[in-house]
Amino acid sequence: MGFDKIFKNIKGHMPVIAAGICCLVFLWVFTGSSCFIRSVFGIPCPGCGSTRAVAALCRGKLKEALYFHPLIFVSLGIIAAHMFKFFFKIEIRGKSNKRVFDIFLFCLLLLYLGVYISRMILFYPNSEPMTYLGSSMLGRLIGFVKGFF
Repeated sequence: MGFDKIFKNIKGHMPVIAAGICCLVFLWVFTGSSCFIRSVFGIPCPGCGSTRAVAALCRGKLKEALYFHPLIFVSLGIIAAHMFKFFFKIEIRGKSNKRVFDIFLFCLLLLYLGVYISRMILFYPNSEPMTYLGSSMLGRLIGFVKGFF
């Protein structure tokens, strides 16, 4: 597949990309976080710390990156594989291949949930990035209701 087809594929998805960017900016401006779960509920999501981990990797600070999110390399691998699959329109064929892929995704889900639960138990709410966001929509609603009583 040539670059012209890849750019055409990206161009066809520009409205969705633009809407996503607008949503992130809206959340950032009104709550101080671009994470949907954290912006609405105030609690960190399973991916919280990933952006800071990538920033630390870009500065060459591996230990800091792993502190912010221990699965950052797994996350980057998944994103890279998905982008490769998307741009080059690769499909998984065969029933046994799809089953192996589904089992692999299920194991990844369990891994992420396990790391998330352990991070919530060990670090929430006192250590970054596993902190409560009081400016979340739910936090503001709770503060508003408390103001009446």
